[in-house]
Amino acid sequence: MSFLKQLLTPFVEFEDESKQKPAKPTPPVPAPAEPTSPSFLPPAVPAAPENAQHPLINGPTAPITIPDHVPTYSAGGTITEPLPEHAQYFERLVEEANARNPLFQGADYKEFVDSKLDIDDIQDEALKYQTAFNVLKSTGLTKEKLLATGQEYLNLIGRDLNAFQSAQAQQYQKEVRPREEQLQQKAQELQTLTQRLNTLKTEINQISQEITLTKEKLNTTKNSFLLAGENKQKEIQTELQKIAQHF
Repeated sequence: MSFLKQLLTPFVEFEDESKQKPAKPTPPVPAPAEPTSPSFLPPAVPAAPENAQHPLINGPTAPITIPDHVPTYSAGGTITEPLPEHAQYFERLVEEANARNPLFQGADYKEFVDSKLDIDDIQDEALKYQTAFNVLKSTGLTKEKLLATGQEYLNLIGRDLNAFQSAQAQQYQKEVRPREEQLQQKAQELQTLTQRLNTLKTEINQISQEITLTKEKLNTTKNSFLLAGENKQKEIQTELQKIAQHF
């Protein structure tokens, strides 16, 4: 039983923890495929610095692999739910900052949110928030610290988003841009070859027509000449037959 539940047990009845559903195991984070940026993220950085770094781009999981889960898209083609590995990344980002960053030492926004989960049996939202805050007040949590650390977690995520986009923009320039230029070059070569092919087809058709006309002309000349010769031979043979007959 958590510290918060131990304090509240005399006042709030909680469901037996043995009956609660077990937490789902956290799967390992594979390297992300190139994502479709949600509409709420900042626009991609057009020119990333050469030293842009991000663990999902430059870290051990940097090589691009096929994600374990298929993203869900709306009818308009916009991604509607992040991949689980990316959601888990930000959960770990907050947890590591909470554990290591001196700014988040003691009870802060993270402990407050976790405490609300511990008293999830309370249905009234306002009572749930007030109960979690009142219990953590004894550990030094104030409203000012709660809001300030919450804002710092927002800033932490914002910096990570910017670093990711800068590193991915740099990765795009290195891995995609040269291939795009190569594709454009091949497309231009194909266009040139297509134009040349069309020209050759036209020339082939023209030459074929010229050959047909020339062959017809030659055959006509040959056949006419042979026919004229045969006719002349017949004429002479007829005359010789008549001479032999009359003399």
